[in-house]
This record gives sequence, structure tokens and C-alpha cells, in this order.
Amino acid sequence: MKAIEFSAELQKRLGLSKKETDRLINETVEVITDQLQKNNVVSLHNLGYLEVKKRNERLMVNPVTGKRSLVPPKLIVGFKASTSLKEKIKELS
Repeated sequence: MKAIEFSAELQKRLGLSKKETDRLINETVEVITDQLQKNNVVSLHNLGYLEVKKRNERLMVNPVTGKRSLVPPKLIVGFKASTSLKEKIKELS
């Protein structure tokens, strides 16, 4: 599902205008981003949670050239699905 399709589906379900729906989505993303920048875990009911994780420094080998290089540590956003979401996905198979 693309962003425009997601927005259209929310419009239909909530009965909001396109402008209101876009504002709702943008504000939601902004709140989540602000909380992740503060290193807080964001828990979304029946979906899962997002958190900032530190990926350690590691050695990488280019498979084509065989050249080794050091990848510096960095921060990433991790997502863990809730149990209810996992169960709903499992029902599809």
C-alpha cells in the first residue's frame, strides 16, 4: 500500500477531508519521530513498538572484490510486531 492509498483509506474510514487526513498522518509521524529522538520506545496498540537501537561496529567483506572494511556503529529504528498482529498474519497462511 502506497502513502496515497493509505491516506485515501483513512479518509474513507474516518470521514475526514484529504487535508485533515494528511495533517493527521503528518502529526502522527512527527510525534513518533520526536519520541524516538528522545530515545523513548513508541508502543502502538495492536501493531507493535518502535525503538532506537545501536548497531555495533562490524567488519564487512565485499563479496566481489574480497576487500574488508570497517562499518562504523550507527543508530537504527527497530520494530517488533505485537502478539495480536503476529496472530492475524499467521491466520492468513
